[in-house]
Amino acid sequence: MPETIPALFTRQAAVYGPRPLFFVKRGTYHSITWEQAQQDVRALSAFLLESRVGAGDRVLILSENRPEWGVADLAIQSVGAWTVPIYPSLTVPDIEVICRDCQPVLGIASSPEQAKKLLDVRPAVSSLRVIIMEPTAPGSMDLLEWQRVLEQGREVLEKHRAALEQRRSSIQPDDTATLIYTSGTTGEPKGVMLSHQNLLSNVSACLEVIPLTHDDLHLSFLPLSHVFERMAGWYLMLAAGTSVAYAENMETIPQNMLEVRPTLRDQPMSRRLDGGIWRMPS
Repeated sequence: MPETIPALFTRQAAVYGPRPLFFVKRGTYHSITWEQAQQDVRALSAFLLESRVGAGDRVLILSENRPEWGVADLAIQSVGAWTVPIYPSLTVPDIEVICRDCQPVLGIASSPEQAKKLLDVRPAVSSLRVIIMEPTAPGSMDLLEWQRVLEQGREVLEKHRAALEQRRSSIQPDDTATLIYTSGTTGEPKGVMLSHQNLLSNVSACLEVIPLTHDDLHLSFLPLSHVFERMAGWYLMLAAGTSVAYAENMETIPQNMLEVRPTLRDQPMSRRLDGGIWRMPS
């Protein structure tokens, strides 16, 4: 039966609560469980409701691949808003074109460098507020800090609990989940509206031929701003209960593979060894 991405996550978090959902390297790799991620999704969702983010509003994510990317994506969709992913490599003029078109009410940036880009386009989108994932010096920029936002969300969670459930349950599979902009190589970037069903139908088709399970581990390094990694490296993993580890950057992929030892599964009808599961050698 068709469902939505927030409904999928809620269902899977109930099943896999104490198991790792994310692995992220900050010094060394450490895990974030499904339960921890769900708590952050709920807190950020409550903050969005408290901030009057409405169904159909657009919220930017300007960030490299990291757990906060996934948490932000799920929280945005949980209140019926649209995630608008932006490549971290884009310049201020590029981002301004996108902002003028979609008129976002909020932007979530990874670092001071990325946050500054959003602040620089704010004259063109005066309503844009900016959350930064990484800690910053107090008063250094007009930003909302991620951890403080989550704290505020937890403080108002009970107040918004019924509204959050109503928002999430009212989302339909054919409703827009995300607005993804084309590269702009043939003119100005154009926003492509993709529904929950658009993405999850592809996930369902993939699961028919890729035997992923909750015992697998995916190393994510392709950009989540692109629909391929978004579907195949994020929503597919949610649907399979598979853990996601994030590479530090493109240059560190070989070292990160040795550190997290991701699994690779052979395709059906292809040559299969050891049950079709390949693991990094010891």
